[in-house]
Amino acid sequence: MRNHGFLAILAVMLLPGPGLAAEPADVIFLNGNFTTLEQAQPAAEAVAVAGGRFLAVGTEADIAAYKGPATEVIDLGGRRVVPGLIDAHTHPLETLWMKSDWVDARYPEIPSVAVALQNLSARVASSKPGDWIYVACVSASENKFAEKRIPTRAELDAAAPDNPVILANGAHMAVANSKALAALGVKKGTLRLPHGGAVLVDAEGNPTGVITDGFADIPGSPAPGEIAGYYAEGIPALWNQNGFTSMLAITPLKAVPVLQQVSAAGKPANIRYSVSVWAAPDGAGLPDDLSILDMPKQADPDAFKFLGIKAWVDGENDCRTGFMSEPYQGHFDTDPAGGHGTLVTPQETADAFVDRAHASHRLAMLHCAGDAAMDICLTAYERSIKADPSPILRRIEHFGVFQMNDTQLMRAQALKKDQLAISVQPIWLTELVKADVENMGADLAKTGFRFRTMIEAGLEPAASTDMTGLYLGNVDPFKAMQAVVTRESDAGVFEPQEAVSVEDAVRMWTIWPARSIGEGASRGTISPGKLADMTVLSADIFAIPPDQIADVKAVQTIVGGLVVYRRP
Repeated sequence: MRNHGFLAILAVMLLPGPGLAAEPADVIFLNGNFTTLEQAQPAAEAVAVAGGRFLAVGTEADIAAYKGPATEVIDLGGRRVVPGLIDAHTHPLETLWMKSDWVDARYPEIPSVAVALQNLSARVASSKPGDWIYVACVSASENKFAEKRIPTRAELDAAAPDNPVILANGAHMAVANSKALAALGVKKGTLRLPHGGAVLVDAEGNPTGVITDGFADIPGSPAPGEIAGYYAEGIPALWNQNGFTSMLAITPLKAVPVLQQVSAAGKPANIRYSVSVWAAPDGAGLPDDLSILDMPKQADPDAFKFLGIKAWVDGENDCRTGFMSEPYQGHFDTDPAGGHGTLVTPQETADAFVDRAHASHRLAMLHCAGDAAMDICLTAYERSIKADPSPILRRIEHFGVFQMNDTQLMRAQALKKDQLAISVQPIWLTELVKADVENMGADLAKTGFRFRTMIEAGLEPAASTDMTGLYLGNVDPFKAMQAVVTRESDAGVFEPQEAVSVEDAVRMWTIWPARSIGEGASRGTISPGKLADMTVLSADIFAIPPDQIADVKAVQTIVGGLVVYRRP
């Protein structure tokens, strides 16, 4: 709920009256062109910060009253400043691991199956027999590689006869070689892995090597010491340099104890982690008592917070595993049986998952890509609210990114009053529209990426990178902002009537993500009393031509009034 009137009164109350001494600030940022995203005070020249929060927002003359003998003063050189950017849905641990350890087969730098196999062979040459080897392909590589397919089990066998190999085709499909299948216990007739992964088989029941949504079953992860280093240093460094101050970190259950240790160490956090935990794609395997996942009492609650749990209703349309009402067009050898994608979490299981989260007063996050999966998700929330209308935050991940019909839009709109939030991935406009048209047909593809429609419906789409370590460039939010403003896609200008304003593009990365994690009162705008998180931009995003937005960079990233990143 917006409360601009109260914030305006608060801002005035916090400015010192005539003859009154102002509370001295820890730091003052002046000579800035601040976009506050507060209706009552949309612009400012300077801000004062004390105790990690905005003390006052106003003109330089207003803020001068807060300068004390120990106040640090930082001149921003007239640059545009926006609220600290928030990544509403991302996988930071996997990103750092894939970025550092996996074989690179990422299109477009790797243009073909042939080059991908060359890179795999090079890794095999430097590995010991029996070592697991992981290969990273971007999603929809079967649509992108020159051969119009992905490597096969037989090709992986030939390149790595003595090593188990997992080749990821995005985050929801993998190809395993024979060594890996044997290690996973997959044999003739195996259709399901213990933690929910689906095994594709041929007409005789022999595994083809393709596994969908099976990463909970696949062994391998960084060592605990590496994970601790990622959370303490590596993740903040990567996200800070792209202007981010907060994230919704989707976290594997096995990594939670390490993150809890990092949170208790007492070191300043350069990024704010709101944590959603998963154990298996269908939501199984989580502890009975979800409070076990809470951060320790000594952790800073503004920097580390366990928020909720996540499950996948389906895969994703880009790799033809999103669960659709209509069949996918054409055929690939990697297609799940039936041609409609993969149902990971059926209605009854989704209902139970939502009930469990709400009974614990935790956020439920349901991943829904295809329209049939979306119906399951919406039904689960409608049913839950009818049974218990208590105000509890609930979310749909990837809402309407691949497809969305008008009935689903209206159902989501009706749920908004019951604290439904949606996350979207606008950067996929630049990567997956062409594959969507090929996989679903032009008419269905046009129902996706309707961000202006979502905004006009009041859904406040929260943008995210959905970083996994596959598309490494997706951590840059300004590319995504340009895409939603210009509608430039990998298939040309796509549905231009769905273009949004630059200000709404910024809201998609600030206040709307803040609300989607239940933190709209503490971050997302520049306002007295809120956390002093800001992003200083290299160019005025509101003044430059829209086709230059992707060139904007974060010059400084400020968390709690501390400059945690300066662009060299």
